[in-house]
Amino acid sequence: VVVAQIVDLQFNWAVEQATTTQDQRTQFFGNFYSIMSISAFAFQLVFTSRIHRVLGVGFAMRVLPVTMGIGTVALFVAAGFKEAVLKSASLILKVGENGLRYSLDQATRELLFLPIPSNSRLKAKAFIDVLVQRGAKGLAALLLLPVTFGLITVVQAGWISLALIAVWLGVTTWAFREYVQSFRQGLKQGSMDAGDSINLSDIKTLELLVRSLGSSDEKQVLHSLDLLVAHGKESLVPPLLLYHDSARVRLQTLSTLERAGRSDSTELIERRLGDEDAEVRAEAARVLASLHGRDICELMLPRLHLGDSGVRAGAVACIANHGDAAMQAEAAEELRNLLSDASSSTRQDAVKALGAIRDPMFQEHLIKLLYDPDSEVVREAVQAVRRRVARGGYNPLYVPTLSALLQHRRVKHDVREALIAFGEDVLPTLTHYLNDEEETKWVRRALPKTIAAIGSPAAVHALTECLLDDSDSFLRCKVLEAISNLPRDLLEPSLFPILEEAIRVEAVGYLECLVDLHALGFEQRARTSGPRIIWRQDAQPPHLLERLLVESSEDHVSNMFSLLAAIYPAKDVRAAHTSILSDQPKVRSHALEYLDNTLGGALRSTVFAAIGDQPLEKKLETAARTFGIVLSDQISTLEKWLNVDPTSHSDASNMVIAAIYSIYSEQITQLYSKVDGLRKTASAGVIAETAAWVGDRVGSKT
Repeated sequence: VVVAQIVDLQFNWAVEQATTTQDQRTQFFGNFYSIMSISAFAFQLVFTSRIHRVLGVGFAMRVLPVTMGIGTVALFVAAGFKEAVLKSASLILKVGENGLRYSLDQATRELLFLPIPSNSRLKAKAFIDVLVQRGAKGLAALLLLPVTFGLITVVQAGWISLALIAVWLGVTTWAFREYVQSFRQGLKQGSMDAGDSINLSDIKTLELLVRSLGSSDEKQVLHSLDLLVAHGKESLVPPLLLYHDSARVRLQTLSTLERAGRSDSTELIERRLGDEDAEVRAEAARVLASLHGRDICELMLPRLHLGDSGVRAGAVACIANHGDAAMQAEAAEELRNLLSDASSSTRQDAVKALGAIRDPMFQEHLIKLLYDPDSEVVREAVQAVRRRVARGGYNPLYVPTLSALLQHRRVKHDVREALIAFGEDVLPTLTHYLNDEEETKWVRRALPKTIAAIGSPAAVHALTECLLDDSDSFLRCKVLEAISNLPRDLLEPSLFPILEEAIRVEAVGYLECLVDLHALGFEQRARTSGPRIIWRQDAQPPHLLERLLVESSEDHVSNMFSLLAAIYPAKDVRAAHTSILSDQPKVRSHALEYLDNTLGGALRSTVFAAIGDQPLEKKLETAARTFGIVLSDQISTLEKWLNVDPTSHSDASNMVIAAIYSIYSEQITQLYSKVDGLRKTASAGVIAETAAWVGDRVGSKT
């Protein structure tokens, strides 16, 4: 832009020198701009695309600065000759600046925006048009002040142009390198919209696009295929992509080859009839039939009983989806043969075929396969269900079996992804299982993350309703973790009272642990630092019950902050949590100050009762006065844990056992009879065994 301003000044001066009257100048300018506009239009139609296609965007970027540099040098040479020569030199200079700028250079600059995501592209263009160009014109005015004051001549201003053109050429080299890098990055990230008007006539752009097809990155290859198809370049897709590691790439390559009518690729396509992926096999059969102009079932029927299990399974899927009743019956018979095979790999091929068949055909076979003894067959069956649901919609018959499989670690991840694919329709059933205390605990504990991943308001309500149920502390932690990872916009303000009540439950739980520890005399072995309890190195080691109570108190604090992170900015709350646990008083005070300014009313009082820096005596007074937690002595506390129902929450059995052992190790004879009673009355076998073990050792003292 700066060089253009200098060239414009030089051109006007040269015309003024070469003409004598105003009419001559007006006539010259009128003829010149008319001819130049027509020539620029013709150049755009005839040469621009050819330059891009043959020489590329890198060459095209340098045409304008080189032309303007040549014109400036020509003006220097012509300044000492006749006016006609001066006029010719100025014409070369102006044509380079104005003619090429709005034809070849404009098209080239638009190409440079290609790798930029559309939202960033709009911002960048607005910034360039509004600020950069206006600022450059202002800079040009400052650089031309020496001409205004007569310090240098108009021709000598060309030295400024040459200096800027040298910088310009350097920038083109840097910009081209960044263009190539950004294009590659855009293909990897999939940030370029296939619907954009990409100019694939540029040889470098096309080269980068085709080269990216050789990447091992599935996302990059798929995006490149989309771009080529969207701009009518299907013929450039190499059939060797049918051997790519990604099934999605192979699948899209098949449809692209069909679109391009690549009948020369039929031999490679036929090899995909034995592909490990059932959808690829089915698509290969369809594409072959399309390219050969034959009925797909006629093509696949001979393969129903020939070849390996993969080819036969592909034929089953194809005929089941496209054949008539007689053909489908024959395919069903072959499917039963595959499913009854002793080889798990053969059954896996059959399951993959089931995933490619439309629901509800053969769904009873698929449900049975979810109980297969081989975990790999079960995993394939789960993925087949997921593909069916994604293609055909919600089917409630699969949900109970899939939910039960959440307790198996080997297939839990695949099952979760399948249930998420069911969408919001599956939430009522999953919520029922989550709240059903008779459901297997490991199924219940896997459900919060699954429900949260569905990511709808109904999912949030299902999770928050579980917060006040503390029968399973592990499940509660899973629910809290799921809620804290939800997007903030899903948490409606109407849910905040439930979250605040859950925070109160956690604070009370922490204070109850603290009261029990005080009753057990933990101050002799530990010190408090905010909400932390730190064992002294120079004291006797803590008892098992004390350790369990400290771990429980830490869980309550962690749960409190997880709930706070769902209401307030999560990043700040997590930072405050880390600082609260610090040994440095100054760091803790900063976190407490943030929470004091952020939390309000009763919530602040509840939280600070647990995590504040007040002395232990003050916390115990608050626990009794505000929350009604009764202070007790050692014997009463141990007796309380002996009387706890082992099924009341997930840690109850461990706490009872730890209390029994404390009674034994501390020789608290007043409670020996209570321990002996548990030998016969305890519902949990491990508690009865522990009580018997202690009873046998205290013997006559009982």
